[in-house]
Amino acid sequence: MKAHSQRWIELLLHRFGSSSVEGEHVSIDGLTAFAPVWAAAALFSIAGDRDAIFVRLGLAHALLAWAAIGCAVSLILRPRSERLLFALVGLMLVRYGIAMPVASNNKMISAFMNAGILLVAAQAFMAHSNREELRDLIYNRIRVIARALLAVMYFYGIFHKINTDFLDPNVSCAVSLYIPLAQGFGLDGALTGKYLAIWSTFIVEAIAIVSLYWKRYFAIGLLLALVFHFVIPISVYSWYMDFSSLVFALYILSVPREVSEAFYGRCARIFRALRSRFGEIAALLPFGAVLLGVSAFVAILSTLNRTVPIAPSHLYQSTWVLLWVIYGGIMMILLADAALVHLPWKGRTQARVPIWVYGVPLILFVISAAPYVGLRTEASIAMFSNLHTEGGNTNHLVIDRSQHWFDYQRDVAMVRDASDPAMQHLASRNLGLVTFTLHEYLRKNPEHWVTFDLNGTRHERITAASLNATTHANWFERTFLIFKPVDFSRPKRCTH
Repeated sequence: MKAHSQRWIELLLHRFGSSSVEGEHVSIDGLTAFAPVWAAAALFSIAGDRDAIFVRLGLAHALLAWAAIGCAVSLILRPRSERLLFALVGLMLVRYGIAMPVASNNKMISAFMNAGILLVAAQAFMAHSNREELRDLIYNRIRVIARALLAVMYFYGIFHKINTDFLDPNVSCAVSLYIPLAQGFGLDGALTGKYLAIWSTFIVEAIAIVSLYWKRYFAIGLLLALVFHFVIPISVYSWYMDFSSLVFALYILSVPREVSEAFYGRCARIFRALRSRFGEIAALLPFGAVLLGVSAFVAILSTLNRTVPIAPSHLYQSTWVLLWVIYGGIMMILLADAALVHLPWKGRTQARVPIWVYGVPLILFVISAAPYVGLRTEASIAMFSNLHTEGGNTNHLVIDRSQHWFDYQRDVAMVRDASDPAMQHLASRNLGLVTFTLHEYLRKNPEHWVTFDLNGTRHERITAASLNATTHANWFERTFLIFKPVDFSRPKRCTH
């Protein structure tokens, strides 16, 4: 009888999102499952801002970065704390706000998610009082935002790439990511592999979009997306750990509640077992052991490699790539396992949410169309797409004429010489800047000069004073408009 009663208790705990490990109650709900993964994504993002972490941007940036790091670590250890979650969200939004304009698509999508969390939480706290009802309401609404943000990201991840140069294996950005991964197998020159890299990008992202809303077989898109986003940072083409960790976190919200809770339950059991053996400090042991082990491994390899000096920045990135391999690999396995148990999913659909909740992803959707109307080309989810829309021309196969409702992309200054090495680098690569960006550069660097060609005319050693650059734009333009360097070579190389 006692055993029968215990079994019923365990079933009830599982039904309401809890599990028991060695007699200890583990409270699980959707928000608890999401919080530590969102904190980990914040850590990967902050780690990419080395200048802020190491006080190169000033004390204020460093204090904000380290405050966010402390808050993220605390949230990982205390995932049920709403205060820590909202504090982290607020700190990350402040960091994003003071750094604007920000070119990073990953940081932009994170900022939209953080803003969505705060908006939903503020409305919920004003309309409800019961704590558990609040948590459930917030969770259900931010799930809608997370899923829609992923859908917008994948949509433009496909749409921007429908251009002549992304489909060209000689210059495609998909091939630029493929080559570092294939070199170890001697396949980096294989034409079949290059075309496979190009078309698999479209296929994986298309399946991912469909699976986000085809609940019964959501796991198919999830599994493809997990593998795809796990592999990308390993190419070390760029700091992609923040991008992939962001996507993993958004998927924790997008999958059915039962899947995220099962995933968290597996993680919780590991930490509860460690805590029962080593005490409260045990929660930090896996992170500390992995960090020390990875750091020691990278240090030993750099010491053994005496022929080619390795820059500190490369050692730093290598450490974080290995951390991603461990973290991302464990995440991928545990989440995939939880998803496969629920394939096909037969649960109930989520209750409707207010229409205003969709406003957050809708704004992102509109903003990401900016390149085609003459507005910004950075932070438009056009990363690694080979897309070109400047100077009145475009390589896009659907929108084959730049609409240019705005004139910011119309005139492009080709940099020929400069006093600043960074700007001189553009000249050596035969790259240009839209005139708005050139003016902004000179405004921020009045001590430097630039020689450039514009509309067939050479302009020698132009400074901020020469262009009266201090008054060329208003606050809104300087805060939200940001443009990539312009490459007029054809086919267009993968520059970003």
